[in-house]
Amino acid sequence: MTELDEFDSNLNAELDKLQKEIDSLSKKDYNQKNAAIKKCQAQVKSISTLIESYQLEISNLDKVQSAKYNDSLRSINSRFQRLKSELEFKKNEGQTQENLFKGRSEQQPQRLEDMNRQQVIDMGDQMQKDAIDKLGGIISTVEKGNELADQINMELDKQIAQLDRMYDTVMDTQSVLKRSAKYIKYFARQVYTDKLLMCLIGLIFIAIIVLIVLSALGLDDGKFNTPDQVKGSLATDSSSTSNTTTTTGS
Repeated sequence: MTELDEFDSNLNAELDKLQKEIDSLSKKDYNQKNAAIKKCQAQVKSISTLIESYQLEISNLDKVQSAKYNDSLRSINSRFQRLKSELEFKKNEGQTQENLFKGRSEQQPQRLEDMNRQQVIDMGDQMQKDAIDKLGGIISTVEKGNELADQINMELDKQIAQLDRMYDTVMDTQSVLKRSAKYIKYFARQVYTDKLLMCLIGLIFIAIIVLIVLSALGLDDGKFNTPDQVKGSLATDSSSTSNTTTTTGS
């Protein structure tokens, strides 16, 4: 199991724990429920941090590898948003009950036995109306939570698309760099070849000059045919040099 697979497994395990905690809220009394809600909120923050880390790890993968984990990330995000909405619903439900009981205590300064039938009916109607209003607020909150989840999914899709474009750009850049490196190597070989050719031509030229000089001076045993004009020129230069030396000696 790779590190990301283990990350995925841990996230799903944390979501399972959060689901169990939320399901158990309906079985608790008011005080226990408030404490359990705070615990669930702490779990939500922890899971949110894990999801961000998971998303960051996926962004560091290449396109082929990330495709496998992007589907899992979307599923985890969708489940996480649903659990957050459910927790918000439970929290608002508890607040509604608390406000309802407060309203009853404020609206019931006297006992039911002291009220007439019409007063009891009016009080029941008022309680029902308050409950319907609170329920409408809860439904509105759930709808907002669903809209927020849709927005998060859309934003996540945009980020994934942006990562895909960045990956394509990086791959194109790498391809251009590879072609540039090949061209540089090619030009470098051409430069080295030109230098070697220049050196070889220089050596050939020097060798020809040496052979001509040796042939003109008669030091090549007649193996190299030198034109008479070149021999005469070299002989004249040699004679002039000898005469100059003799004169100087005298």
